[in-house]
Amino acid sequence: MFEISFPVKHSEIETVLDKLISIGLSSTYYNAPYEVTVDSNGYGFYEKENEFVNLKVYPESESIEECNKYIDKIKEMLELKEEVKLSEIKEENWQKPFEAVDLNNGWIIAEPSATFENFKKISFESQGSFGTGLHETTQDFLRYILEEEFSGLTILDLGKGSGILSIAAALKNAKSIVALDIRDVTSEVLYNSQLNNIDNIEVVVADVTSKDLGVNNEFDVVFINIGGEETLSSMEFINRVLKNNGRLFVSGLVEWSSDKIHEELKSQGYNLVKKTKTNEWVTMVLKKINK
Repeated sequence: MFEISFPVKHSEIETVLDKLISIGLSSTYYNAPYEVTVDSNGYGFYEKENEFVNLKVYPESESIEECNKYIDKIKEMLELKEEVKLSEIKEENWQKPFEAVDLNNGWIIAEPSATFENFKKISFESQGSFGTGLHETTQDFLRYILEEEFSGLTILDLGKGSGILSIAAALKNAKSIVALDIRDVTSEVLYNSQLNNIDNIEVVVADVTSKDLGVNNEFDVVFINIGGEETLSSMEFINRVLKNNGRLFVSGLVEWSSDKIHEELKSQGYNLVKKTKTNEWVTMVLKKINK
């Protein structure tokens, strides 16, 4: 396997990727440059559009000659003056395996081929989406889900990321799940669902904070794991679709603003059922009270 790499200005990356696809190069990778910020909502980031990234391209060719032809095409098409590098990747170093995550409750997240005695397993192959089971918020959320029994219940997962929360709920016998995210990671969610023999997750691509999400059903349970302010900005929608006496699972909160979030949810008719904190991250389960 060969890797072609060259610098690209981050603000131009999408245009470059489209051009590469037009000549048959669709397998690419780059690290987006960003800076982490801290505010009352927790941690955020902004992308540095004017910085250069090292774009890596993986041709479907085992021939150096063919790869050099691709390099010539890339240089001409993009009018590159910078150096374009070609290197060979040894297969055994191509991709590190997903490291198993022990949730310390009898469940473990691991690759499909991995076997463990005395554990229940969520089979999972990470493809980079937020919510792979590694972050504190996701792990605490999963522990809450896996101690529940969702038989006969309908669930809405807002900001699903990798879909691992939806998969966990399905493994705990949820009747049906709608998983929504602003990014189209449908193939990843459905792939990992299939690894667990799950076929009751519907994926919707939409912005959770927008007014019209195209979801009009009522649900017994809502998951949201995207931050405090994003949770509050989604409450008009959540209030509309969550049934009375339904439960709201909230995570992605930070300790310095979680009390404010809790008070606002309480004012909207939600009673706290339980709460946990790992490091600075807070996860809550609340119940919607009849009005």
